[in-house]
Amino acid sequence: MFRRVVRARRSSRLGVLLGLAMLAPATAMAGSAPSRFDQDASSLSLALQRFGQATGAQLLYAPELTADQRAPALRGRMSPDRALSTLLARTDLAFRKTASGVIVLYRVKPAARSERELSPVTRHVEEIEPVVGLEAVVVTSGKRIETLGLSDASVQALSSQMMDRAGVRDFDDLTRLTPTVTISKTTQPGNNSINVRGVGTYSYSIGTEPSVVVVIDDVPQAFQAMAFTALADVRQVEILRGPQSTLFGKSASAGVIYITTNPASDVFAARAETLLTDDHERRLQASVTGPVSQDLNFRVSAAYSRYRGNVFNLATRQWLNGQSDVNLRGKLVWTPGDNWTVALSPYYTRSLSSCCVGADTYISPQATLSRAELPRETVLRGIAPGPDNHFARYDINARGNASDKGVNLRVAGAVGSWRLTAISSVDRYYLYDRQDTDATDLDYSLFAPQAPRGGSANGGYFRIRAESQEVRLNSPTGGRWDYVAGVYVGRTRSERYFVRGSNTLSDYNGLASLPTTNSTAYSRYRARTFSRTIAAFGQGAYAVNSRVSILSGLRLSHENIGYRFDDLGNGVTYGAPRCSRSSPTLPVDTCHSDTALSGRVGLQGKVTRDVTAYASYSTGYKGRAYDLTSSLTTRTRLTSGPYAGLPIADAIAAQQPVDSETVGSYEVGLRAVSPDRHLSLNLTAYQERFSGFQAQSRDDATGLNVLNSIGSMQAEGIESEFSARLDNRLTLGGAVAYSHAIMTDFDSAACYFGQTAAQGCVGGRQDLSGKTLFNAPRWSLTLSTLYRKPLAGDRLLELNVGYRWRSSVFYSLLQDPASIEPAYGVLDVSAGLSGEGWRVTGFVDNLLDQRFGVTRGRDTQWNLVGADGQPAMATHWKPARDSGRHLGLRLAVDY
Repeated sequence: MFRRVVRARRSSRLGVLLGLAMLAPATAMAGSAPSRFDQDASSLSLALQRFGQATGAQLLYAPELTADQRAPALRGRMSPDRALSTLLARTDLAFRKTASGVIVLYRVKPAARSERELSPVTRHVEEIEPVVGLEAVVVTSGKRIETLGLSDASVQALSSQMMDRAGVRDFDDLTRLTPTVTISKTTQPGNNSINVRGVGTYSYSIGTEPSVVVVIDDVPQAFQAMAFTALADVRQVEILRGPQSTLFGKSASAGVIYITTNPASDVFAARAETLLTDDHERRLQASVTGPVSQDLNFRVSAAYSRYRGNVFNLATRQWLNGQSDVNLRGKLVWTPGDNWTVALSPYYTRSLSSCCVGADTYISPQATLSRAELPRETVLRGIAPGPDNHFARYDINARGNASDKGVNLRVAGAVGSWRLTAISSVDRYYLYDRQDTDATDLDYSLFAPQAPRGGSANGGYFRIRAESQEVRLNSPTGGRWDYVAGVYVGRTRSERYFVRGSNTLSDYNGLASLPTTNSTAYSRYRARTFSRTIAAFGQGAYAVNSRVSILSGLRLSHENIGYRFDDLGNGVTYGAPRCSRSSPTLPVDTCHSDTALSGRVGLQGKVTRDVTAYASYSTGYKGRAYDLTSSLTTRTRLTSGPYAGLPIADAIAAQQPVDSETVGSYEVGLRAVSPDRHLSLNLTAYQERFSGFQAQSRDDATGLNVLNSIGSMQAEGIESEFSARLDNRLTLGGAVAYSHAIMTDFDSAACYFGQTAAQGCVGGRQDLSGKTLFNAPRWSLTLSTLYRKPLAGDRLLELNVGYRWRSSVFYSLLQDPASIEPAYGVLDVSAGLSGEGWRVTGFVDNLLDQRFGVTRGRDTQWNLVGADGQPAMATHWKPARDSGRHLGLRLAVDY
């Protein structure tokens, strides 16, 4: 619904009028709503100030442009575009709006002036509006408006045009354009992890926090799975890398994905688009925007998408790993006064997913399955395991069906010289999941007559209820201080109901387990958590002079967390009544409060006219965690250690919550543009050190693998983005990232299955200190080439070539060699033809037919020791959506 406030840098000495104290979405919306004007003829500078006050628009220009210029009187009610055109009619100035709604003034025929004659801000404006060259990108994720070239953080911005050309249609597709983001997929959407610079979430429980927060229209998502849907009606995506806790809180210790949707307009417009591919992907989306009255605008968008999937289930004769999404979003923007906007934004998303299943890539001849030791020929009927296998047998289909509904209310306006913004949000998210636990279509009642027909399944539901309120104030423009300060209050209540039992999620007819390979035990629980957070934050810059600024930021947050866990199978409860410390045997801590301080300090300087640099140190914080999984339903008693004789579940509960995770990050950056504005380059170097790293590890007290706050980890590297406009037709762009993300202190890691003492497994543990994190490529890059050629009439031909490559990774944190994904590269091409109000694009994704997976590893459903006692091997993979060449056609119509 709205973008965040950000700042443009300027010197108070120059008296520069840069209206950068409002939110970009508020700018776009307030700037498009009709306003009443009653201005006398005056100097152009004064007229523009009055225009900004009347419309709430944000203007960016240098004082030299308005010197000795006059503006006519302006009276009556009219749109801001018409009003501004009237003011500039007798000048040599023109204006344009950036993607975030900032209005930039520029001279139509700029006079040649030496660098010495130009003020720093004049040079900044000319960087934004070159006569021929690259268009400046405006980012707003820092809660203030600034051009990407002057940003004092590591940010990559992806416009809707960039994403369209690259085929970015779903959240997962962001990896096509940003090499520093990876997405780890496991068994279902609730366990997916978003990673930035190789760092993400390494535990899966509703009692743990993510490391990367997704923010949509200024509202943080309470549950990461909410993000995994189609990117419908999106205007821009910004990736903030490194700890962002000062502005975004405890769930942003590794980074932020900041998504902004399209605003409402006071001019009627409509758009419809459809897409078809030869591998059964279908998409339809449409949007309508316009005025309801003089002070009320609306926008409505709807999108439907469906992808069949890429693994065929021979047992049910259906495709898996597919997804179907419905996205509805509305915006109603009211302008009650000249300097205020009120925006109401309801939304609804429904996602039906059959994620995430694998297919066997290799099964050795001596491998068997289940306690009955069935040979592979019996289990794999009709399947030939191999590196490109897309067939499997499951007696139930995977399911991850979700709905997300909510509403945001945003009120923004001027309070004296300050800008006040209040954002309220309410969200309700539901995810119903089910997976095939034994990953076969075997009927285990043939081996255990008492068991129900079929095999074993696991699943249940997630229910997330979240409310938040943020109030923030942006400083007046024109002073040495440029800052944003605010208060945030949030509440999240989560529930997880889980069953591991029969295919219908019932028990095993009284059996404790099924005779599967792993003797799958029955488990049933309901976990509820609550989290309340209140925080005060501020971040800004102090201009020492026209070239140097001091950066600073601070956030003080206090949170209360707690849980109730009902082991429904054994009749044991933790945390009832609320915050109870009782358990059958040991005192437990089911509620906790914590206060944390995070911040940022740094320097930014203008090196030359075209080069800026910064250096900063930031800290981040990830809250304490409760490991609320099926391990808390294990009532088997320990036979040794400090908890000998006590149930495993009680021993685990007594050691919670897990300590918080903190990070300190050093970062230096360089932002440069060539004098002719045909080349831009952003470079960032960083080193991040995490303490209290939360991950599964071998617990000394119980001898089990549980969530612990282990030692430390480190990520360091270099990131770069570049763009080059070789001429008015050909543009090159890309991003390259080097990241070395390792565990620096992890000497109690669990062993991977089958790991021997010679391979480092001693006493059920291994030392992973110095080893890389999972799904963290050392090198990755994206490249794009865009060629545009005008044709007869109003037609335009566009050719686009994109290439992405990344080095090999482990898909297992435990460094299982069977989980290695080799390095791969993907080539995508497209060609588009457009005219007035229409566009047709044909594309081929993965032109070279490269095969790669979103995960792979050892398939432990098999007995990996043969009947002769010799080791056996079984591996599987989950093919990526783009694993394999496919063709498509997209048609868009605008009105």
